[in-house]
Formats: sequence, structure tokens, C-alpha cells
Amino acid sequence: MQTHQTEQQDRSSELQAALLLSEEESSNLIRPQKPLNPLTASRSHQELHKELRMTHKRRVSQEGKSELQRALEKRKWEQRMKESRDQEEARRSRSPLHQELVKRQQRLEKLEKDEGQQREGPEFLRVKERLRRTAVLNAGEKRV
Repeated sequence: MQTHQTEQQDRSSELQAALLLSEEESSNLIRPQKPLNPLTASRSHQELHKELRMTHKRRVSQEGKSELQRALEKRKWEQRMKESRDQEEARRSRSPLHQELVKRQQRLEKLEKDEGQQREGPEFLRVKERLRRTAVLNAGEKRV
């Protein structure tokens, strides 16, 4: 058992020694570096990119809506405007016969409304008429 443990310790010490050697060798080597992009490294590009980020952040925070939501709302608004223009144009382009029919319908509706208000009149008049009807019906039943 002790031999097994000593073998493991020897192996681990050998591995550590190998790692130390490889680290020393690698420190002597020149490590490759990623070449700089002259466009992104330029000061003007960095300032422009910073400004774009700030304006985008400001718009999103102010409106709280994505570009897609704004486009959909704009499309809905344009559809509503088109519908209202179409309705207005249809109203203008009606024939004289159609206009007269619409006027007649409005006049009839107004007359029906006025008659409905007159029929509703005071409640005591309606009750009195009901009593008369029932009195006439009761008298007719007694004669028979």
C-alpha cells in the first residue's frame, strides 16, 4: 500500500516538473498576437461607435419600444388613415338619389323618436288609459 502511495507521489512530482519545464520553455517563445484592425483602432471610429450606442440607448429608453413595434404601429396608423380617407371619399361620391334616401331615413328615425317620447308622456296618463281598457273589457264580459 505504501508502495502504491509513493508511486503516485512520484508520478505527480514528475508531472509538476514537466509542467514547470513547459512553462519555462513557453515563456521564452514569442506568442502570436491578433493583428489590429486599423478601422476599429482609429479614434474617429471609436467616437462614432460610442455615439451610435448612446443614441440607440436613449431612443430605446425613451420610447420603450423596439423598431418592430414602432413599424407595426405606423402601419396600423396608416391603415386607419386610409380607411377614414376612403370613407370620406365614399361620402362625397354618393349619388343624389342615395343622399335623398339617407335624408329620408334620418327624418323618419327622428319622427319615430319624437312619437316614442310623446307616447311615453306622463305616467298617470298611461295608467288612466290602461284602466279605461280594463273597464271596457270587464263591461264586455258582464254583458255576455
